[in-house]
Amino acid sequence: MLEKIEQYKERISGMSQDLEQAPEVQALLDEMLEDLSTSIQQNHALRRTILKSTNKGSRMSTKLKDALYE
Repeated sequence: MLEKIEQYKERISGMSQDLEQAPEVQALLDEMLEDLSTSIQQNHALRRTILKSTNKGSRMSTKLKDALYE
């Protein structure tokens, strides 16, 4: 996904001459790219948290295993 952000940045820099005439558009695009980066980082953090929580839930305690095997 980071490659996609880099592609967006390259495309925006390619339009720099047009954006010089509209600085509010440049500011908006910069803000949107920053928000996109933040959202991607949050998404990765949430995925890691979910994966960790699902792995913990599937483990049985030692006492429970012993009781089931008896």
